[in-house]
Amino acid sequence: MRKTGIALTIAVLLVAAAVAGPRSYASTTYTGETGLLLAPSADTLGTNSLAITYGHLRLVNIVSVGVGLTPNFEIGVGSAGFGEGSGSAYPLLKLRLVGESRDMPAVAVGLEDKALYVAASKRLSARGARAHVGFGSGRFDGLFAGVDLVLNPVSISNGGASGFPVTTLMGEYVGGGFNVGARFDIARGLAVNLGLLDMDSLSAGVSFKMKF
Repeated sequence: MRKTGIALTIAVLLVAAAVAGPRSYASTTYTGETGLLLAPSADTLGTNSLAITYGHLRLVNIVSVGVGLTPNFEIGVGSAGFGEGSGSAYPLLKLRLVGESRDMPAVAVGLEDKALYVAASKRLSARGARAHVGFGSGRFDGLFAGVDLVLNPVSISNGGASGFPVTTLMGEYVGGGFNVGARFDIARGLAVNLGLLDMDSLSAGVSFKMKF
């Protein structure tokens, strides 16, 4: 049952990506809100955006669906333990209070399950490095911070054939542990995440984003 649920989720994401339009800028965490691996950012999905995310971490399957209702507000629902007969649903909410400017970071407040958080995000360089810092309750356990860097803003191709996908490196401190990973935008709207949680636990996920 567990393997069937995982396979079905991935199949749905792949089929949806084949007919989707271009991806939106913001990417989702394993748990469903926009952000890095586990740390939320001040980004939002954007108006009329849909995100479906599957993550496998610490032997737990997590599936979430999020919707961007306005440029600054996203709402969704996640389920930890999906396909294992003991899944529990939780709400996802995020409201961006201030957009990013040349001198000031974007600031957002959010809710994941029973955990509240505030996050700020700011671009550090023209090449694409961005920093994120915040404070939250619950699993966030106080201060969290992260940085992400896009290595190749466009997909590398050779002779018209598909090449290396757009790759984003991520590092973060959240919940008292350090995590590192990478996101690969492999198709229209489809991204794969690989990470090392607490520097010793391998994690993986897939997400699909589209406009409607």
